[in-house]
Amino acid sequence: MSDLTFYDKTPFNYGYSTEEDIISNMNPLLKNLIEENSGKIFYDIGCGCGRNLIYTSKYAKKIIGVDISSKSLEFASQNISKGNVEFKLDSNLNLSIESNIADVVISDGVCHHTGDTFKAFSECLRILKPGGFLYLAVYKKYRYYPFIYYTIGFFLRTINKYRLGNYVIENIFVPFHYLLYKIFKKQKLLLVETKNIFYDYFITPVATFQSKKNVISWCRITNSSIIKYLRTTGNCHTFIIKKND
Repeated sequence: MSDLTFYDKTPFNYGYSTEEDIISNMNPLLKNLIEENSGKIFYDIGCGCGRNLIYTSKYAKKIIGVDISSKSLEFASQNISKGNVEFKLDSNLNLSIESNIADVVISDGVCHHTGDTFKAFSECLRILKPGGFLYLAVYKKYRYYPFIYYTIGFFLRTINKYRLGNYVIENIFVPFHYLLYKIFKKQKLLLVETKNIFYDYFITPVATFQSKKNVISWCRITNSSIIKYLRTTGNCHTFIIKKND
């Protein structure tokens, strides 16, 4: 329940960005997958505040946004309201969704926060129809971020448990992070958006890191195949995975 408490207290609401900003920053593999599967049924597992639902809803027959956080789903319903969009409160580790129902499943930076990455991955594939596609984004194993998460992140997560520590994070670390974004990344983000990024980067309570070989081994076990791969310049690498017939 610690994850639920964290994401309810700290929903990553990207609704502050414009629709154009959100779409322009989408991973190209995901964007193309959505466009290539127009008129089909999508599930976004771990949809958070609905960032990916915005573009998906333009093409999908139906898109169901699933998340463990009721607060995140509340934000999502405010950020997007269309007739082909539905929301469901559920856990990625034990989805109360029937098997073989989705044409496309989106798992964008979610499985690695569940505590059992392979189980979460398997659940995404279970609800996918044979021949359907899974978009998977997971943290890279061989990059500097795992070291930062387990060192600096451990320190910040520890002090954040205390009122004074949380005050320091909210009033010193987050504004400093905001300043760095303005100077070096030159992104026009609001302070609350950089807070979302900071908490996702350092304070999120569970994170695991996978190599490409790890994902290949999962596909062998689950009778699925990697169709496309993009390493990206960020912390996640991304995969398009087909569930074999």
